[in-house]
Amino acid sequence: MAAKEGSQTSILVCQVRSAKAEHKMDTTNFLLRTKHFPSASKIVYLGNVTSTLISLLENPETPIFTVPPSYNEQKWSLETISGQLNIKITSDSYWGLGLFNSGYLNIIILEGPINLRSRIVYDLTSSLPYKPWEFKHLSSARKWIKRKFPEVDEKVNQQNWLELIDYSNQRFKETIQVMKEAIEKVSQKVKHTESTEYWDKEKAGVSLAAAEFDLELAKGALADNNAPAVERAIARIEASLIEANPETGVHENEQKEDLQEQSIVISEITVDNEGSSEVDINSINQIDSVSSKEDIPLIDLTMESEQE
Repeated sequence: MAAKEGSQTSILVCQVRSAKAEHKMDTTNFLLRTKHFPSASKIVYLGNVTSTLISLLENPETPIFTVPPSYNEQKWSLETISGQLNIKITSDSYWGLGLFNSGYLNIIILEGPINLRSRIVYDLTSSLPYKPWEFKHLSSARKWIKRKFPEVDEKVNQQNWLELIDYSNQRFKETIQVMKEAIEKVSQKVKHTESTEYWDKEKAGVSLAAAEFDLELAKGALADNNAPAVERAIARIEASLIEANPETGVHENEQKEDLQEQSIVISEITVDNEGSSEVDINSINQIDSVSSKEDIPLIDLTMESEQE
């Protein structure tokens, strides 16, 4: 089975639907290049499956061709590594003497931990507009698979795909359930806790509402098989719960009397004059000045002036 914990390898056969001359092979080093590569190179048709899969890998090594394309630019084999995941892909024709894109298939061999294999397959199938294990020319595909991979027939191949997809799907469901239970626990804490100098109950309620909203977004994204959206929603839920939790949230709640001491109330230094607001200069001059209750000593300078 493709998704068993003890297995480290998955073999998947899939239908190629389209292929364009958007890549080249560096004929010196046999590395995959873009179509604008200036040095010695040969055109290669990757096909929609391989180009999509490579684009989904995180920081992969530059793919190298182990079987370079010859006169048929859509028949080749390449390998690449992305972290702990090793990927080997072979493109071959199985119908129509290789004259049509729909007559090609890819054999994808994934080696690595089950969570990495299942995730790349989950993302790949979500990105393709069709089920990759369904072939355009089923009878010819059956014959080709039986000849090349006798242990993998049509049903086993489909099962391998679905098991990997289901593995990631179940993990996302479990994570969403954990987030739901966490929201309930934090809600109970908020309910039985009063505001403090550093934590505000009302703001915590806003954070909880945001977490519940993102929980629904995560469920919707999972229904659409949108793994990145699920992960983003879960990350936002975790952040909201940290803010809402009385034990971890710090809102730096400022006291009203402190704000009054540090700010000037505009209504106290303005005069309403026929519906317009004008600044009262006398009031402004009193700010940070000597209190009106204090006696200001007068110095009589007239005596000194007369003597002069």
